[in-house]
Amino acid sequence: PIFHGKQRTGHEHLCWYLMGNRAIRQGQWKLVWGVTGKKWELYDMQADRTETTDLATKYPRRAKQMAALWTDWAKRTETPLTGSSR
Repeated sequence: PIFHGKQRTGHEHLCWYLMGNRAIRQGQWKLVWGVTGKKWELYDMQADRTETTDLATKYPRRAKQMAALWTDWAKRTETPLTGSSR
């Protein structure tokens, strides 16, 4: 629709996997795995575009919920789960 000048509804969340790194984006939030360590890290992309302040311990519920969404996506798409803190 966008190529035809129309609007489309955005995604609730987007997940990806590349060379052992995992991520999910949901609105202003981005949860990543494998960047600085083998754990989930949560970033507020509106306030911290360079991903310098990990907020996973400040917002553990959000991090856990987003990690579960990523794991569900990985299972549906047969993406490797090794090391994904399930």
